Amino acid sequence: MSSPMIAGALVTTLLGVVICAPTGVGAQATTAAPRPGAAGLGDTVQPRLGNGGYQVRHYRLDLRFTEDLTGYTATSTVQARASHALSRFNLDLKGTEVREVMVGGRPARWSRAGDELQVTPESLLPDGADFTVRVTVRGTVPDAQQATALGTSAIGLVRQGTWVQAMNQPSGAHRIAALADHPAQKAPATITVGAPSGLNSIANGDLTGTWREGPLTVRRFDSREKLATELIQIGVGPFTVVHGKKGLGGVGLRYALPRKQAKQIKPQLDRAVPEAIRFLTERLGAFPLRTYGVYATPLGGELETQSLTLLATDSLTPQGFENNGTDAIIAHEIAHEYFGNSVSPSKWSDLWLSEGHAVYYQMLWSQEHGFRAMDKGMREIYQQANAFLQKEGPIAAPRRAAFTPQDMAPYGQGAYQGGALVLYALRQKVGAAAFERIERAWVHDHRDGNAGTDDFIALASRVTGQDLGPFLRSWLYVGKVPPMPGHPDWRP
Repeated sequence: MSSPMIAGALVTTLLGVVICAPTGVGAQATTAAPRPGAAGLGDTVQPRLGNGGYQVRHYRLDLRFTEDLTGYTATSTVQARASHALSRFNLDLKGTEVREVMVGGRPARWSRAGDELQVTPESLLPDGADFTVRVTVRGTVPDAQQATALGTSAIGLVRQGTWVQAMNQPSGAHRIAALADHPAQKAPATITVGAPSGLNSIANGDLTGTWREGPLTVRRFDSREKLATELIQIGVGPFTVVHGKKGLGGVGLRYALPRKQAKQIKPQLDRAVPEAIRFLTERLGAFPLRTYGVYATPLGGELETQSLTLLATDSLTPQGFENNGTDAIIAHEIAHEYFGNSVSPSKWSDLWLSEGHAVYYQMLWSQEHGFRAMDKGMREIYQQANAFLQKEGPIAAPRRAAFTPQDMAPYGQGAYQGGALVLYALRQKVGAAAFERIERAWVHDHRDGNAGTDDFIALASRVTGQDLGPFLRSWLYVGKVPPMPGHPDWRP
């Protein structure tokens, strides 16, 4: 996300279950007494998100929209493996009507408590058992005004006229479907979207199938790379999908653009997207996806939904591109394919590793394309840092209560500007060559996985051969910024 305010404006939910025989050595049942899975992962910032007691192996999300796009039915299927013997387990779900819950192909008992769907299977799930839960829901798709009236950043789906898009950060996905809505429970995903045949549809991943179901055209998209639920994108609208030349390393490029503006918008993307991919791969190594694209809508929102960045149509016209600095925004969002999407935070307090990196490379892009010098921009952030640290808490330990609404935490200046400032300070400390080695190792070693602040400190120390723990912690866990290496004249 390129701005901490974006998610404060916009949407909806679904899911399903099946028990399979345990497989492999790790799937052998134990004699431990079954117990319920935890209602949340205990995240310090968003403690109720995600669910304990199982590991997600795959998501399948099947949506069918009404002809006027105001509603939908959806079935989400979560394939998982029990991490202890389960008598009951939870999924995250809010705001939709549950129609059916199945575990192992058989009806399961269920109840709702707050944002939790509690599922009790017909039979206990042994430790290590592979199982599938399938939940079907019915929901409505709010328009922008209705979404704003929710008073939350956790929107999910939102509609403008004949357009639908998703705005899920940090916790809107469970308004769309019953899911394990925490980045630590990311998994490969298949998304099918059934929409009126006069419109198009798109989602994360590669298009792998198209068919008709009455008045609807259904398209299936597969993400082989693990997908965090906050990065799900589902699009419906009067758009056309056009393909660009392959990016560096053979990355396939696709753009979902308004039919009437596609010819006007595509030239800007043809220039900026391959250039941003080149810029980043030269510094970070191989791009983490086989396919990358942009979904441009009238509502927009500048959101790094995996493999399909959401952008506003107006910012992609020739005039909008020039006036808004859209090329730098594109660099920011593509940087997220490394930081946040491929390497996702282990906890929400690790968000600085996602947003801080995206801001850092956006500023580096601007500097190298003849705009603002990074030193000047970082000095201004440094001068403002104590104010946002006092308001939000330390960069790697933000206070949930400091955010309004609280489900917006930790999307604030600490994660964005503060995170970039930490990375700049590290570069000043170890030098440009060592910093690049750290960055390359980070995205390589944790590709398609999760990692957090302690992991980054350990990796930076290993790569440089020096204990960087005291230095990095003095930036990450304090309420006042320390002196900036190389700039003794800077004052906060």
